[in-house]
Amino acid sequence: MSYRVQSLERGIDILGALASGPKTVTEITRELDLAKGTAFRLLASLGYEEFVVREPSGIRYMLGPGLLPLIQNTQATFGWIGALAGEVLHDLWERVGETVVVHVRVGHERVCVHELPSAEAIRYVAPVGSTDPIHVGSAGKVLLAALPAEELDQLLPKLKLQGITERSITDRERLREEVELARSRGWATSAGERIDGSASLSVPVRIPGEIWASLSVLGPANRLTPELTEEFVPLIGKAARRMQRLLEQDAAGEREPGRR
Repeated sequence: MSYRVQSLERGIDILGALASGPKTVTEITRELDLAKGTAFRLLASLGYEEFVVREPSGIRYMLGPGLLPLIQNTQATFGWIGALAGEVLHDLWERVGETVVVHVRVGHERVCVHELPSAEAIRYVAPVGSTDPIHVGSAGKVLLAALPAEELDQLLPKLKLQGITERSITDRERLREEVELARSRGWATSAGERIDGSASLSVPVRIPGEIWASLSVLGPANRLTPELTEEFVPLIGKAARRMQRLLEQDAAGEREPGRR
């Protein structure tokens, strides 16, 4: 038995389509393969609390101010992850000397829910609450790899693979290959996909509620070299396992030995 509600899923698809910019009803129906009547009804419903609004011209629809409280409350919603696993994340931060971040997937995007910026003068960061397309960077790869195969098959065709840099993945088959590689080895890397000159390493972390997060290390590519990345894989993998254990124990009302 399926508990999924088709109209709700289509509404979410519309929000995802508008995330890339304002669109007319015709553009929305073509992109999502919807009937115009269905699109009009869904847009009218999404107008509730101004999740979707019309441009002043009245021709195109765009994401509205009603979504802002949801975005701004990201840290409040997922802040417990950093609070419970703060010691683990700080230990990793001290050992790698680069920025350490945690992301979760929200629709077609990934959202940073915890960050420890590198102490280096030249560094790359992902501020808490910042978003990026799910197909960009190592964090997105492991979040996609954590999805069940059926859900991944449904999501991939819906992603708008727009490039942020020249090295962003914009080919659907290549993205699938990268995701499958991340799934098989349990970690992913990227170089210059989000910011020119940057590099990152990410591993998945399963947290209570069947939510998946990514634990990542970010840095300049000239410091976070492929050779150093290989050395960091065991460190970040160990941190991810300890982080997962802490979160599971807290959800079960337990505590890691030695913690109070």
